[in-house]
Amino acid sequence: MEQADSSQDQSGKELIIRKAYQVFREQGYYQTTMADIAQACRMQKGSLYHHFTSKEELMQQVLLLAHGLFKEEVFAIAYHTGTPPGQRLGHMLEALDRFYFDEQGGCLMGLVGQEVATRQLEFMRTIKQFFTDWIEAFAHLLGAQYPPPEARELAQRSVQEIEGAVMLACIFLDKGYFTATRTRLAQLIK
Repeated sequence: MEQADSSQDQSGKELIIRKAYQVFREQGYYQTTMADIAQACRMQKGSLYHHFTSKEELMQQVLLLAHGLFKEEVFAIAYHTGTPPGQRLGHMLEALDRFYFDEQGGCLMGLVGQEVATRQLEFMRTIKQFFTDWIEAFAHLLGAQYPPPEARELAQRSVQEIEGAVMLACIFLDKGYFTATRTRLAQLIK
């Protein structure tokens, strides 16, 4: 019986993290309350505290989920050596498009990073690691055509450009900002 309770707790916790991911993505960290998350999960607010001691703990788990999803579904594409580099870059850009625009909210890491930059150092470690992994994946991919220092610089600029394009697309409700950036970046590898 304990095993069943444990797996139910785990699945309940995972559901909360996934629902919270979307709520935080749409509303940001400071504008989101535990009541908002409870409502999205269709549960009582007090039930959240069975799984998480605080909003901070839940946010950290959400950031870890987002980082893990990107590592598996976006960054890993850069290391698929059986696919030509230009195709891998195209696949990465397609995956980013899906992550940022298939659901409302844009980039959770960028949004939360700006909100908590000076207040939540634990969050910032996770967010910095996310962007470091992203830059490393792009640098690895671009290393097929450019020397390492140039590949790394291009990778940093590419991530900056994507983040800016996502932000503008969200502000102006115009995905064209991202589409133009995606088209430009796809030309980095011939």
